Amino acid sequence: MSRFEGVARRQEVKGVVNGISVVDDFAHHPTAIKQAILGLRQRYPESRIWAIFEPRSNTTRRNIFQNELALSLATADFPVVAAVDHPDKVALEERLDLTKLSSDLSALGKDALIGGHAQEIVSAVCKKAQPGDVILVMSNGGFEGIHAKLLEALNA
Repeated sequence: MSRFEGVARRQEVKGVVNGISVVDDFAHHPTAIKQAILGLRQRYPESRIWAIFEPRSNTTRRNIFQNELALSLATADFPVVAAVDHPDKVALEERLDLTKLSSDLSALGKDALIGGHAQEIVSAVCKKAQPGDVILVMSNGGFEGIHAKLLEALNA
């Protein structure tokens, strides 16, 4: 057990720059998102948690979990939701509504960043992140190499 380093893509620390931790998690379901955030709150009780989520899975690109996503993401201090991955593959009436998600998060007291792509998200988050913060990235894919982009931008 003393040599166990954890499971890849489950709260995996990708790096720490200037006191800001970048963490990867495979979470892509509202329950997993909420638990990932709550787990980090236990691990880093004094930290502000940024929750960057990429709606990429077949279910999260759809509005199936529209309400649940807002509730899960609201457990973070700073929710960030990327643009829906391949939106053209989901009918508009079935697609996750990012405008509604933003409104729902606002109603829950969260000023969320909604709808950007990796580089836009990196720029916005790095302008506001402070030492002691934890930036949690949740996706079931590569998310345009966002982890490396975050670490590079934080280091600049």
